[in-house]
Amino acid sequence: MNLSSYAELAVRLANTATGAGGEPDALSTPADCAASLGDCLAGQPTRRDVAVLRYLREEFCAVFTAAATGHDKEAVDRLNALLIQFPIHPELSSHDDQRWHVHLASQGSVSDRYAAGAVIGVSLMVSLHGVSRLGVCAIASCHRVFIDASPGNSRRYCAEHSATRGNVSALRRQSAPVTGEAPAAAS
Repeated sequence: MNLSSYAELAVRLANTATGAGGEPDALSTPADCAASLGDCLAGQPTRRDVAVLRYLREEFCAVFTAAATGHDKEAVDRLNALLIQFPIHPELSSHDDQRWHVHLASQGSVSDRYAAGAVIGVSLMVSLHGVSRLGVCAIASCHRVFIDASPGNSRRYCAEHSATRGNVSALRRQSAPVTGEAPAAAS
């Protein structure tokens, strides 16, 4: 298992924050939490799990914001604090005729297991690729976070807005004059 793939858990959790559109909080109740994150939770969340995940969401939003604004030390300090609060417990595992590899031990509450995976995933991502790979969408009204896996570290938009931006760029290219002449100015 590639532990750095756990970093997407942090992105997914941070992006459950209530957006500018006023959509309801995806972590308001255990049922909402299960509906939003259930496919990556190890069990049914409790009210305590929801409270822990809300706290963790705030912390990840702060980590990504610090990283995106050039406050690398603050981002790393917050990650180190999370590593202490949510320690991982690795174990060797072999299944499906695979060689021995590391998994996270299945212990603790639903939120503790989610937190440990997300925290170690982001920490490994930062250690391998640098703090600059953690980003916040460049659209002012959007606060969604992302991990920049682009070769040139050039990503500026979350997944939701990357497609929109690409579609607008394609539309502009299609509507540009073929002759090379500049479009007439509007009166």
